[in-house]
Amino acid sequence: MKKILMLIAVLGLSACGFQPKGSSGTFSTLPYQAWHVDGGQLQQALENALRNADGRPVDVPQAQATITVTNIETRKDIYTITRAAEINEFLLILRVEAQASRNGVPLGAPMVVLVHRPMEYADSEVLGKQEEEATIWAEMRTDAAEQIVRRMAFLKAR
Repeated sequence: MKKILMLIAVLGLSACGFQPKGSSGTFSTLPYQAWHVDGGQLQQALENALRNADGRPVDVPQAQATITVTNIETRKDIYTITRAAEINEFLLILRVEAQASRNGVPLGAPMVVLVHRPMEYADSEVLGKQEEEATIWAEMRTDAAEQIVRRMAFLKAR
């Protein structure tokens, strides 16, 4: 009986499209395969996300299209405080604006990606917080780049 219930649970989860976090990696096909990336701080993250989506970052002469990051904003806001008026958590916010284009003609509307993560804080644990914050920012840049590439898959090839 337990085996039958387990089988039903597994089939039910697979039928609804459930996938463990980090195992998806599947992107829709990109409208162009050769992209020139002008990403600033997101350059490496965008190139990696393109490779994962079966695209390839190339130089301008070989590029079929270009993705340009037009604006990157970072903010670190106080998220929660304790009753003693001490900071308990920060909220790290990354806002990225990007535009895909072909031969200087924009492909679709500009893309705006907003990524935010909370970061716990304690005055007694200051030493490792700078490294933790740098790691969180790097993960946020990777997440933003993957979101941009996923949105590029829905652009129409002209």
